[in-house]
Amino acid sequence: MPAGQRVLLIAVAFYLVVGLLLDRAVAEEGGGQFGVGMLLLLVDALVLAGYSAGLAALRGHAERVPQMLTALFGVTAMLGLVAWPLVAMQPADMAEAQAELGFWSLAMIGLFAWNLVVLGQIYRRTLEFGAAMGVLAALGYFMLSSLVYLGLAAQLLPGETGLPS
Repeated sequence: MPAGQRVLLIAVAFYLVVGLLLDRAVAEEGGGQFGVGMLLLLVDALVLAGYSAGLAALRGHAERVPQMLTALFGVTAMLGLVAWPLVAMQPADMAEAQAELGFWSLAMIGLFAWNLVVLGQIYRRTLEFGAAMGVLAALGYFMLSSLVYLGLAAQLLPGETGLPS
C-alpha cells in the first residue's frame, strides 16, 4: 500500500460510502434510522483503527499504521460491495423463507470466512505474524466490533436489535 494520509482518507471515505449502502439495504428491510446507522458505522471505523493501531504498537510497528489502515478500510469496503447484494436479498421473514435462508446463510458465512482470511493476511503481513495469528487478530477485531456494536445498538435501538430493551 502506498504511504500517505491522502490514500488513507480515500480508503476511509470508500469504507463509509459502502457502509452507508449496506445500512440503507438493511434499513429498507427493517425501517432503521439513518443517523443511528451512521453513528454505528463511525464507531466501527474507530474500533478498527484503534484495535489495529494498538496491535501495531504492541508489535513495534507503529510506523506501518497508515498503510495497514488503508489496506483494512479498502478491503473491508470492497468486501462490503460483495456483501451488498446478499444484504439486499436477505429474507424478510426468516421463519418462512427456508430455501432462501439456506443459500443466504451459506453465502454470508462464506463471505465472513473470506473476510477473516483477507483481514488476517493484512495483519499477518503488516505485523509479521504467522497466518493463524493473522486470522486470530482479524477474529479479535470482529469480536470487539460486535460487542461494541451490540452494546451501542441496544442503547440506541431498543427493541429493534433483538436484544432486551
